[in-house]
Amino acid sequence: MPDNRERDRKDHYLPRGFLKGFIDPANKDLAKPLWHFDLETAEWSRESPGSIGWERGMYDYHPGTNVLEHPDEVFERFEREFPLVREHLLRRNFKGWVKQHKHFLLEYAQMMRARSPLFLQQQTAQNENTRIVTVTSVGPGNQVGVDTTVPYPPPAQFIRNRTITAMREEIKKGPDWMENFQWCLRYTRSVFDPFVTGTQPIVVEGRFPDSNDAPVLEDALKDHNTIIWFPLCWQACLVGAVDRFDEGTAEAPPSLISHVRGMFRRPSTGYVISPREIDWVL
Repeated sequence: MPDNRERDRKDHYLPRGFLKGFIDPANKDLAKPLWHFDLETAEWSRESPGSIGWERGMYDYHPGTNVLEHPDEVFERFEREFPLVREHLLRRNFKGWVKQHKHFLLEYAQMMRARSPLFLQQQTAQNENTRIVTVTSVGPGNQVGVDTTVPYPPPAQFIRNRTITAMREEIKKGPDWMENFQWCLRYTRSVFDPFVTGTQPIVVEGRFPDSNDAPVLEDALKDHNTIIWFPLCWQACLVGAVDRFDEGTAEAPPSLISHVRGMFRRPSTGYVISPREIDWVL
């Protein structure tokens, strides 16, 4: 049926329930409890979970499109369950997270990656480079007639719809390639030395950290130098690598936490979200 949902909404690529995990408990009752660091201006400001991490109409299909499933329906389970899983992890001091929650956390990580501005930008560019022809007739023996022998770029409607559909398909793969990684969890006890998040909540570090080229990125995901960082909240970060970690769950030393914050500080655009102002050491 046609996509009749309200258009041009504030579509949150950083769900509010996710961002609430980066609030300093001392500030939880404030209207703007989060600290926001703009990477271009290098300025801090105070924000609420609802005021950041969104773009208007980000997940809208092209007007009039027949939609079997809207992205909201794909996001709903993850957004409902993640805050509950996070609170359970915190209550148990992260004990048993592998058996109880690892699969869900990897599914959630893939969902966060696929709904991000970067993923949609990459998919849009890929679809813009696609070339198509239009079938004009089907004759005897299934002979197909086309409108031209020279393929041409697809229309904007195709590009938009294929991008959103690719996002949904990526999320429905579940953990997918992340299952091939070894995972550990590192935590901090001090809000004065927290993990942070940002525009792109999952950071890939290694030989090819800035590549948008799919074959090279595929190689990076097999490389022993590649590390995936996904802070779940200010207290904890999920870490993935090809090689097995010595400890599955451990308190993070200050040097590791500082390194992770530096990975989020590295881009030239976007922002970092933190429970407190950070004195960056570059």
